[in-house]
Amino acid sequence: MTIKPAHQKLAKALEGKTEFTVAEWLAFGAIDLRMGHFIKAGDNYFKPADAADRDKPETWLPGFMQMRVPDKDDEDTTSMVSISQFYGNEYMGWDGKEVKFVSISVEAKEITRWDRPGEEWMMERYKKYDDLRHNLNHIAQEACGSEVFMTEMNEKFIFMNNQMIYRTSAIRGALIGVAIAFAVLLLCTWSPLLAVCATLSILCTMMSVIGLTTMVGWDLGTVEAILISILAGFSVDYVVHLAHAYSHNYGTTSERIVATFSEMGSPVFSGMCTSVLASLPLFLCNLQFFAKFGTFLCLTIAFSWIFANFGFMSILATVGTEKIDPAKKPGESKDEGGLQAMDMSP
Repeated sequence: MTIKPAHQKLAKALEGKTEFTVAEWLAFGAIDLRMGHFIKAGDNYFKPADAADRDKPETWLPGFMQMRVPDKDDEDTTSMVSISQFYGNEYMGWDGKEVKFVSISVEAKEITRWDRPGEEWMMERYKKYDDLRHNLNHIAQEACGSEVFMTEMNEKFIFMNNQMIYRTSAIRGALIGVAIAFAVLLLCTWSPLLAVCATLSILCTMMSVIGLTTMVGWDLGTVEAILISILAGFSVDYVVHLAHAYSHNYGTTSERIVATFSEMGSPVFSGMCTSVLASLPLFLCNLQFFAKFGTFLCLTIAFSWIFANFGFMSILATVGTEKIDPAKKPGESKDEGGLQAMDMSP
């Protein structure tokens, strides 16, 4: 079926000639004409010429690239420049003989270069643009000879993909670290109760460090993902000493708690102080990695010591059990001088 679109300017021009320059053709606005369309000019009918010349860009593209279009500069003044100057080599790859590529720029009203949208929200927009790419592939792939590919000028989609990688890596590394810490604690104490309580202390330390760094404005990047991955390894240091000492002490729960603090309280406190003091010079570093690592180390050591001493040991004081010394005879106890005293109760 043929149709006769009403293009009055083109119809009037066809009464005088049948060949037009690119500028003249664009001025007609006849962009919707197809090979099966006809234009009536007087008593004659015209249809688009054979596409042989159209498939040879060298016959018409040089004139198209020299067409003048309006351009606004930073001072909001308008000047006329050629299409080649207006677009440069970013939107059309023309080497004088062949068209290497043609690009289309689409502006997203919901995405600006200044905002940092969340991954889930950004993924919905990315899928919509990817669907648009598939539609363009369906239309232009056969004519272009290659698939359409999509790039994002402000790197929002790249940032979204990196965020997904960082999040996955950080969570995976943290969970593996916690699992290894639990296994080490279980081997050191041979007590599932101690291993579970110590692991709970490690998790509290991890959540406190991640929460506090988020509150101060840290974004999840390469450095942060690495630090979160090794967070469990730093958090296990003090609680494993206390758990090991507690597992080797005998007596009632209170006696075991006192003995544990007597043996390991001072060494653990000294280790915390030296580690915190060692992290302070890193706060003065200009390199981002060292500055963030210093903050991370200081917070991890501080929270680890707090939860190990006041959290883990408090839990053991509540749910801990009595452990009888197998080398001590029933009814015997040790005083400070090493003398034995018999229980004289009836």
